Amino acid sequence: MKLLLSTIREFEYDQKSLINELSESELKNKVAVCLIHPETYNKIASRSGVNLKLTTNFGSVVLRPVWDESIPLDMVYVNKSIWSNQVTGVIEGRIQLKNIEVDVEPSEDSVLDISDLLNTLKELKG
Repeated sequence: MKLLLSTIREFEYDQKSLINELSESELKNKVAVCLIHPETYNKIASRSGVNLKLTTNFGSVVLRPVWDESIPLDMVYVNKSIWSNQVTGVIEGRIQLKNIEVDVEPSEDSVLDISDLLNTLKELKG
C-alpha cells in the first residue's frame, strides 16, 4: 500500500537520547518502530503483531508498528534513527525527510539489529 512517510524526532523513541541508556536489543525494541494509525494498519495487515516493511526509492527497512491515533490516515511516521536512514536519502543535495512516497507491506521478517544494519552498510560501501 502506498503511504507517505515522514521522519520525526519524538523523545520517547529518540535514538540519540536512548543510545547510552539501553542495550542494543532494548534500543531496537524501542526505536525501530513506525507510528501508524490503527485504521491504516488494518488496511495493510490482516492481523496485529505483524511487522511492516517500508520501501522507498532509497531502500527498505522492516519495523515494528506502533498504533497511534494521532497519526494522519495513510501516513507513517518513523523516528530519525539508523533505521529511518534506510528509507531516506538525498535528492539534489537535500536530505529528504518528509512526505516521501513509501510502499508499506506486512512482513514476517524480523527487525534488524544495529550491528546488522552497520554490516549491511559496510558491505554496500566495500
